[in-house]
Amino acid sequence: MRRFGVSIPEDLAKALDDLAEKLGVSRSEVVREALRTYLAEHTHYTVKHRCCGMITVVTRGFKDLTAVEKFKEVVNTFSHIHVEDYCISSFVVYGDSDKIAELHKALLRVSENVRFIPLECKVFKL
Repeated sequence: MRRFGVSIPEDLAKALDDLAEKLGVSRSEVVREALRTYLAEHTHYTVKHRCCGMITVVTRGFKDLTAVEKFKEVVNTFSHIHVEDYCISSFVVYGDSDKIAELHKALLRVSENVRFIPLECKVFKL
């Protein structure tokens, strides 16, 4: 194990403490899992390779997702549902990681709630 200090805002520290207590684990365990997840989701974009995964987008109210039309070669299927006033869209993607990264960035311009969930990848092991 390696130790290092991280400065975070008080409200984030409080949320971290609350979650760790509710889960019955240490803050370090929560931070390790959060960092492992973040790295798995974003490391894909650092080395060009073929990858597969799912991108989810959650918005409140209608948001125009026509930008996705430019990415047909990597979007294998698309699903969209409404839950109360939320729009939930999911895209199964497969193709070059740089093209999937472009799609991810385009979706971030529409919503800050965008997640890429990669399938297991032989390029990276975390």
